[in-house]
Amino acid sequence: MTNNLFFFTLLVFILGCQQKTENTKWSLKATYYESCSCNAPCPCPFGLPMTNSFCKLNSLLEIHNGHFNNIDLKGVKVILTGSSGKWGEYYFSEATTNEQKRSIESILEIVNIAGFDTILKSKKTKINFENKDGNVAFSMSNINVLMSMVKGKNDQPVIIQNLKSKLFENYIPYLSHKNVRLFSNTTNDFYFEGKAGFTSKWNLTDNDFK
Repeated sequence: MTNNLFFFTLLVFILGCQQKTENTKWSLKATYYESCSCNAPCPCPFGLPMTNSFCKLNSLLEIHNGHFNNIDLKGVKVILTGSSGKWGEYYFSEATTNEQKRSIESILEIVNIAGFDTILKSKKTKINFENKDGNVAFSMSNINVLMSMVKGKNDQPVIIQNLKSKLFENYIPYLSHKNVRLFSNTTNDFYFEGKAGFTSKWNLTDNDFK
């Protein structure tokens, strides 16, 4: 009787693990940092129109934990750059494996926070990143972003919740001091100062997009 109970418990555990794996193809816990061309605060998370009917952005996704099937995504950083609703490019941190890169590309296609219609380029490169005392800086060759947190009472973050999309949970507004994309061989460059920025927390699975 005891043996039967043991094997039954083991079977339930195995089936539960299999079901969890099957039901959750991917999961992602990350922080998203964005600097764009819109007036502050960034209107898109609130469902409002883009300033001047366009949004040109540089953003960085810092993945704290996650998986895509059996691929571990922990520690990967990726810069997203482009024009919302039009073109975009992805630049992954140098240590990213090819499997991680393909996995995150698949997730970004589903999530599509920047609204890119076409991805022109996706490659690995050296990424510099710093987040200290409410100041965020990230850069790579040809891209440079500097933004600072908009602080509230007692210099604490202003945290906005209950926005419609899970992509904007724990939204914190920032002022973007510099939002630069400068390549020597493209017409897609931009340079903005004193515009919108924000951070948000991602706690997502594929079940959120079914």
